[in-house]
Amino acid sequence: MGLFFYLGREFCVFYINYEEKEACTVDRNLSIQHFMQRPVWAQIDLDAAAFNIRQIRRMVGPDVAIMSVVKANAYGHGSVELARVFLEHGADRVAVACLGEAIELRQGGITGRIVILGHTDGSQAAELVNYGIDVTVFRYEDALAFSQAAVAQQRMVHVHIAVDTGMGRIGYRPDAASIAEIQQIAMLPHVQLDSVFTHFAVSDESDVASIEYTQLQYKRLQAFLDELRQVNIVPAYVHCCNSAGVVWGKSLLAGMVRPGILQYGYHPSATVQATSFCPRPVMSLRACITHIKVLEAGETVSYGRHFQAKEQRVIATLPIGYADGYPRALSNRGDVLVRGKRARQVGNICMDQCMIDVTDIPQVAVGDEVVLFGQQGDESVPLEELACCIGTIAHEILCNINRRVPRVYVQGGEVVRRLEYLVE
Repeated sequence: MGLFFYLGREFCVFYINYEEKEACTVDRNLSIQHFMQRPVWAQIDLDAAAFNIRQIRRMVGPDVAIMSVVKANAYGHGSVELARVFLEHGADRVAVACLGEAIELRQGGITGRIVILGHTDGSQAAELVNYGIDVTVFRYEDALAFSQAAVAQQRMVHVHIAVDTGMGRIGYRPDAASIAEIQQIAMLPHVQLDSVFTHFAVSDESDVASIEYTQLQYKRLQAFLDELRQVNIVPAYVHCCNSAGVVWGKSLLAGMVRPGILQYGYHPSATVQATSFCPRPVMSLRACITHIKVLEAGETVSYGRHFQAKEQRVIATLPIGYADGYPRALSNRGDVLVRGKRARQVGNICMDQCMIDVTDIPQVAVGDEVVLFGQQGDESVPLEELACCIGTIAHEILCNINRRVPRVYVQGGEVVRRLEYLVE
């Protein structure tokens, strides 16, 4: 097995011979490149990301702008790398949730348009304008601060007007008072009104009531836009479609779309799915076995002693736990892949470690690669399976794979970048 050690700016590989039998050959040459500190990593398939965004571009056509959503560290995948891939393969701009995320992209070399979709307080105006970031507005006082900062720096600030058509989160109510305030914003110096947008609440549901509600939200947005046009406010773009809206088709596309989870390889939901292509999952979560032991009948595993061996079992330990984003709720419920076969996770998942039962898998050895979600050989553990098991969505698990877990970027079957947040 190869272990990477960091020595200054150099990486040295030390090969350690274990007494156990020869370790798994599945992706073996690739897996030894993956870690520097501990054998845990999130493997990011850049080819899959490029494929997904190209298919979204094909779905919406050449005339609809794409705003790729890369908030929450690109749903855990690494915002700078994924923004770069999306922009190179079909996206026109990217979107984040807050100013800090936008600055991270700028400092990472992303020079294209970056839009903050969440709230940005006017107190951050100078920094926002200095970095050339687009901003969402739903309060005149903030817009005034952005205008004043833009005037002071002799730059333009691009604003995006959020409209609450039924999400109940942020945005102007579609009423006369909002029209009057947006008129004031449009007249502010050094302010360019770039878009008006809303967000659908249930576009990822396919029941009749949800479909009707999404259509209602769209009609409310269109009616509000008609009122804005009557006072000569015509935004360059209108957008309302997240991934589920994109799947709905051209009836809701408007001039721009905001794909999120679809870019990362997952359908919007179990009932709203892309039919023109099959999204390719971009992330897989992996670790290497650090210890193997034989449990006798009656012995237990982990906190709470919730797993007790009924007969002799072989138990392997992995150096990954809920502090890394592998949910504790999966304890005694989820499968992993070892040597291309499924193995059950047993005992409570700990903060930094968890255990798996490898009794029925021959020749398992310390150092073997284990896939917690993703594919290994011809077998896979889909992330949706784990999410369904604990009553959540794929988005949440992806976003919770935190910065203690290195990201390893693979393209054309080769590692092209290794991002170790804790030491870079």
